[in-house]
Amino acid sequence: MEPLCPSAYAPYRDPRDYILSWTDTIWIDRAIGRLGEHYSEDIKVHTAYGETYDYNSVIANSVQKFSAFPNGGGGHGEDVVWEQRGVNGFISFHRVLKTGTHSGFWTYGPPTGRDFISRTVAHCLVQDNRIVEEWLVRDEFAVLEALGLDPYKVAAELAARSPVLGSAVTAAPQGGAFAGHIEDPVAVGISGPRPPRHQALCEMIRDYFKDVWNRRRFDLASRYVSDRIVCHVVRMRRVQNLTPYQMEIINLLASFPDGQVEIRDIAVCDGPELGLRVGVIWVLRGTYSGVPTYGPPTNTPIHLLGASQFDIHEGRILREWRIYDEVAVLAQIMAARG
Repeated sequence: MEPLCPSAYAPYRDPRDYILSWTDTIWIDRAIGRLGEHYSEDIKVHTAYGETYDYNSVIANSVQKFSAFPNGGGGHGEDVVWEQRGVNGFISFHRVLKTGTHSGFWTYGPPTGRDFISRTVAHCLVQDNRIVEEWLVRDEFAVLEALGLDPYKVAAELAARSPVLGSAVTAAPQGGAFAGHIEDPVAVGISGPRPPRHQALCEMIRDYFKDVWNRRRFDLASRYVSDRIVCHVVRMRRVQNLTPYQMEIINLLASFPDGQVEIRDIAVCDGPELGLRVGVIWVLRGTYSGVPTYGPPTNTPIHLLGASQFDIHEGRILREWRIYDEVAVLAQIMAARG
């Protein structure tokens, strides 16, 4: 494959600098009007709640967020895992730490005066120096919990009508971020064909999900994961060492006993600043028929959109950041309850 053309990320040093610099310009400096320089006019944004298809929607949603959280809300980039997609494009797995004080009106109601902290992953496809498609994974439960808002009440409202997207969140959504199936994510994902590099590492990540998650061989986690594993998960929790790491996976799957994970996209970055990292977008499809983590089981299909960043050391996973939106799952469960 030909090397990535500098025009894909100009005038910045590299794709990492491109993503982080634009994040600061738009969401930290509040130059929201410059979105047209960064996003394609027909940008497709996929979330666990639905889709938007133009940057005017991004502007409208961002203005509401700025109003609700004047001292933050936009987030600070923690890391960017990027990988080439064609001669003039790349995919960026952007891990963001968001903080703010809820001092203005928001789509969820009047100001609470409370602070929040949460993580988001923005998985962006950049072509010809513009973001043309984006997959957003948020830890919305952490936000609502910190603000003293009831996630179950918000989920019930989302099941009836999304205040941002205007449409209901239905059980087991089929389109957008969940559409179709990826046969071999090592070769081709939702962002397009992968370059023929880091094949063995990508196969290891594929086999990790296949063995540990899908085959329930939790005992094989040590084949893929360091004994010193540290995993940052939703609601700003952190687990450390192998047994707690295994239990974190087991506890999630216990709610969806037939759940199967499908990898939607893989990006690998080996940079001098932070070493070898892998960004993965995935979907867990299952039935809410197990332990009542989110209230009485409904025995209905659930789709959970997730993202994981893996830091690799000596051939195994040393750190993981795992993000998924529990409020979107609650909304699907509420929709199933009618």
